[in-house]
Parts: sequence; C-alpha cells; structure tokens
Amino acid sequence: MVRDEDLPPPGDERDAVVLEIMGSPDVGQIDGMGGGSSSTSKIITVKRSERPGVDVDFLFGQVAVRDPLVDWKPNSGNLTSAVCAYVVDEGLVPATEPETTFVLYNENTRTNIRATVPVVGGRAAVQGDVEVAGVPRPGARIVNEYLDPVGKFRDKGVLPTGNPVDVVETPFGAVEATFVDAANLVMFVDAAYLEMDGAVLPAQVNSDDVLLGKIEAVRSAGALHLGLIEPGAVAAMASPILPLVSVISRAADYRTTQGTAVSDGEIDFVARVFSLQRMHHAHPLTGLICTAVAGVTAGTVPNRMRGERSDSWVRVGHPKGVAAAEVRHCADGSVESVAVVRTARRLMAGEVYVRV
Repeated sequence: MVRDEDLPPPGDERDAVVLEIMGSPDVGQIDGMGGGSSSTSKIITVKRSERPGVDVDFLFGQVAVRDPLVDWKPNSGNLTSAVCAYVVDEGLVPATEPETTFVLYNENTRTNIRATVPVVGGRAAVQGDVEVAGVPRPGARIVNEYLDPVGKFRDKGVLPTGNPVDVVETPFGAVEATFVDAANLVMFVDAAYLEMDGAVLPAQVNSDDVLLGKIEAVRSAGALHLGLIEPGAVAAMASPILPLVSVISRAADYRTTQGTAVSDGEIDFVARVFSLQRMHHAHPLTGLICTAVAGVTAGTVPNRMRGERSDSWVRVGHPKGVAAAEVRHCADGSVESVAVVRTARRLMAGEVYVRV
C-alpha cells in the first residue's frame, strides 16, 4: 500500500519506480519487495476521494515478475480487502466500533465497493474466526460488496461478445469459450478442450511447459477475439493479464495442495485460473466475482457445469479449497452486486528505498 502522492504521476516514471520497488524483472525479485509470483507482486495506491458518496480511491498495479511490465487494467480482490484494513488504520475514514462501513472506488474497473470492517480500539480488528482457503490462520470478517460490477472493461454488459458461448479459433483447433466482464475479464474454457484434469494442482501444471503454452495460446486467441490485441501481436506483452483464463470442470472429489479433501457436494464446479502464464495457487478474488456471475448466467460454461443448482451463492473448488460469492440481482434481473468475505491484517509499515 502506497499513498498516491508518494509516487510520480501515472506514466513511465511511475512504472519504473514500481518495478524498482518490487525487484522486477527477476524470477526471484531478490532485489525488491516482490515474492517471485503473481500473487506476491502487487501494489496499491490510495488517496482520499473527491467523488460524491465515495470515501477513498485506490488503484491496483499487477507487477510482472519476469518482464519489465506493470499492468494497471485489472483489480485485485484480495488486496481490496487489505485496502479496507489500511484505510481504517490510516485514519482515512472515521473509525467506529464495532464496525465501520465506507465506500471505496476502484480506479482500474470504475467500480464502487461497499466495505464493512470490524473495529477494535480505533483500528481494524485482527482477531476473528473467519477462515479463507489458502490463508493459514483465521481472522476478522471483512465484507466487500462490489456494486454494479458488470461491463467495466468492454462496456458491453455481462457477456462482452453478446453470446453465452463463443467458438474461438486456436492454433490447435476450435475451442468453445465463455467471456464474462464482471469485476474482471475472464475467459472460461471446459477442461476437456485442453485435455486437462480439472482437479490437477499448480505444481504439476506449472512444470508442464507444453500445457502452459497451450493455455497461453488459448488466452491469446481470446484476447484477439475480444479486440484486446491486434492480429499478430503477442498477448503476453500487449495484454499480459486480460483476459484471465479459468479452466472449468464439473464438481468432483479432490484433494487440495495441503492434502485436505474437498467433496463434490461442497462445490458447484471446479476452477483452475491462469495468470501471467502460470496456474494461480488458489483463486483470484475478482476472478471469483466474475466466476460467480458466470455461474448464474444461463448457457455459459460455468453455468452448464453448475447443473441444477440455482441459489444466489456460487461455490468454487480451487487448488487450496473452496471460495464462495453471493450474486444479488435487481428486480429487472440485472446484477446489483456481488458480495464476498475476506480477512486482512497489517504486516508492517516502513520505507522502501529506490534508485530511480
């Protein structure tokens, strides 16, 4: 988390400073604050908002590990929860006990997020009993409600192509895919098209260069299909994040990376998400919001896999367990909001030194 005023204005100079802070490009990010993976190579800028009805604006940057790139297009849902705790701890909103509610504006996706944070002693509470799959210890309950999250990337509603399923031409043949625009821009593909075990874990996939290359080829074809890149462009450089690829399979029993059993009755379907040419260790939160919207949208790949389930909560099986989101609709059937529960706490505060 960085105050917006502490960085240069948006542009090449800001990107250079951010790359220096994180230690990119370098596979281990040894000379910076990054942790060598897409999940640990992120930055957020925060400032008080001048927008009516909004308390704080924030902007997310996904910092590439191996390349000198900072992508300011998508948002990070998990770090949005961290923004909530930061805002309370920094006094950017008045803190009231037992909980404080305020509105964030995400500049990447032009989305308002209603946040509710438990407060103890004027600071964001740390202790709690909320467990999040992939986080080793429980924490205090932070609720984020993404208000009107649809159509922020392509301005064309839930389905940016207008179709629940598109046929996308790839170097190895035609693939059926669903594109959904809700908090993130995600391309959903049936695992069968990739001849991939839907419950496979990241360690196996991320050592399989052939499969990773195949998935990146699918993503590149999806980026071209959406008009995110020009013909002949390399998606890994021209659009390194969007669209995310989520490989979907029907609910089935499997074991997580920690060896914990997940039963098919706990989940609506299984998802494996790919970001920066690697399988995500769990499931990105904005990707979860998008997946939940896809799950309740008739005819999409996730909706087909969901089968007969029809309630507002969508439960997704990922490599570290189960994640859930609630889709709330307006009277006319449009998506009003998507709510998720997360935890976050301050780890440290300090100064980072840069050479640029």
